[in-house]
Parts: sequence; C-alpha cells; structure tokens
Amino acid sequence: MLITKEDLKKLREEANITQLDLAEAVGVTQAYIARMEKGSLDPKLSLVNKIVDYLTKSRTIRCLEIMTANPKTIDARKSVANAIEVMQKYGYSQLPVVRTGRIVGMITERDIIRNLQHDASKISVEAVVETSGPPRIDESTPIDSILPLFDLHQAVLLLNQGRLSGIITRSDLLKLGLS
Repeated sequence: MLITKEDLKKLREEANITQLDLAEAVGVTQAYIARMEKGSLDPKLSLVNKIVDYLTKSRTIRCLEIMTANPKTIDARKSVANAIEVMQKYGYSQLPVVRTGRIVGMITERDIIRNLQHDASKISVEAVVETSGPPRIDESTPIDSILPLFDLHQAVLLLNQGRLSGIITRSDLLKLGLS
C-alpha cells in the first residue's frame, strides 16, 4: 500500500498530535514534518515507517489506560463475610483473592450465592473461590487483544512485572462505548 502525504497528515491529525510532537517523537524537526506534509520533501521509507508506527500505536488504547488501578483484594484466609462486606462497601461483584501477595483466584457473587447454606463468617474465601480465576495479562496489552476473553470471563487481572496492578471488568469496557 502506498502512503501519501495526505495519509500521513490525516493520521497525525486523527491522533491529535502536533507536527512538533511528531517531529520530536521520530527525531526530526517540525519544519521537516511540515515540508513532508506539504510535499516539498521526499522522506526515506524508514522514516515513513517510523512515523506510521508512532501514529498508529499512539491511537491504540492500552489496558492500563482504562483499568481500575490497585484493585481491592481479599486474603484467601479471610471469611466470606469479610468478602461480602468489602464487595458491598465498594459496589463490587468480584474481588481478586490473594495468599501471601500472590493471586490465587477471584471470589464472585456467584461463588457466594452457591455457598449460602454455610455460615459466611465461618467459611474462608479460599473454600468457595474458583482457583483458576480470571486471565492475567500485562497491563500494556492493547484492549483489542483482550476483548475475546470477556466471552468467558467477567474480568481480566492486569500485571506489571508480575504483580497485580489493575483489573478490567465488563463494565469498564462499556465505558469505552461512551467515549
């Protein structure tokens, strides 16, 4: 596919990036970008590729942009009653479950409802939680890459260098439709 000066300018404007910002990002001057968009300069293919990469990546929404950072968690040894209190206090339908700082699963409203025959203050979260839990992915992953996961899961846990950094739920994705 042949990329024209008009295509580059349109990409830049759609990304809401100034000529100066683009120039700094790709290592040229603002005047160079202006001349390229005007058509009085024929840039190298490598520079065009760098510009296109920068402009298309800048439009990609990453998980960390819409995640709920530092989500509330509950220790696996706490009671289900404690989990219910936290969930009600913050209006959550699920909570990541941790044991010694490591994610061991997710407790959901469904898990709690399935165990209503037990005294919630005497049964541990660990006893009712599904250990597999939701998928865990790097927080820098593009949103488009995780959408299929929501066919099977209510949430995705986000990691930064292997540590829990955020959560994205289906309701977080609905917010994207409004923006």
